[in-house]
Amino acid sequence: MNSILLLKTNFMNISVIKILSLFTIIDGYIINQSLPIKKNIRVARIANGEQFDQSYYPYVVGLKIQIVDEETYCTGTLVSPRFVLTAAHCIEGSSFVEVYQTDPRNEDGEKREVIELFMHSLYNDTSFVGDLCLLKISKPFKNITSYANISGNPELFANETSLKCFIFGWGKNETGYPKYRANFASVWVKYGPNACEVPPDNYFIKDIVESTWKDFLCPVPNNRMACIGDSGGALMCQGFLFGITSHGYNYYPEMGHLKTECGDTRVQTRYIFIVIYRDWINNHLHGTSSTLKFNHLMFILISIVRFLLSI
Repeated sequence: MNSILLLKTNFMNISVIKILSLFTIIDGYIINQSLPIKKNIRVARIANGEQFDQSYYPYVVGLKIQIVDEETYCTGTLVSPRFVLTAAHCIEGSSFVEVYQTDPRNEDGEKREVIELFMHSLYNDTSFVGDLCLLKISKPFKNITSYANISGNPELFANETSLKCFIFGWGKNETGYPKYRANFASVWVKYGPNACEVPPDNYFIKDIVESTWKDFLCPVPNNRMACIGDSGGALMCQGFLFGITSHGYNYYPEMGHLKTECGDTRVQTRYIFIVIYRDWINNHLHGTSSTLKFNHLMFILISIVRFLLSI
């Protein structure tokens, strides 16, 4: 059975299980393909990363998400005073979302309630195309005056060029949860039909990756990577927001009997290349989009229908 790593973490030990085609997706865990679910454990975020002073990157925010009777956590990026960009799979099934200026687990510092959310119409929870969601908050944060600027020209990656970029996410490292600090790490990023490593013996994942390459940026696999809880976090290149953390998978052959660890160099992570969706983002920021907006009740009902259709 094939596994995809979703980089969203759950507050409780109970995980929501979704059966999507041949994938097994268990939110909040890196899936061990050979062990029972109960033996999988939660791991640290931004593997082998460092801590930074949030005052330099005030637009990196934390999300607390209520899904049924569970709290989950993701990362988001302020792209304007009232809008946060994050991953669609973070918000799927949510009934209530709060945005925190600092670590959402600590609950100190300013927070804002999300009053509207805009899921991209192309979002696909198998291929993760369109894995984007814009969150509109109740009012701007008082002391945040700078926001992430979107950019990313595909020509920068011509001739298999790699760019040095930085990934961001709220949460813990080996020493525990930081307070007033987020985690980050430098990575080398590629873009193109051969940018992502693919499993040679897993044709299902291989076909999806090869058919959706235009939508994703791929860091060169190493031990510095986004992990659980970092979904929706920023990928910053040349000082601009190039990508949003989406998902990852095992690409090494014969990985089915091995436990998958965050920070394992045999895991390929993928980031939504948001310049592809720039018009959609700008239309919402400027209030010119005709895309259907979701209130929480509508989104819950749609999520239930999608789940029922997938089993």
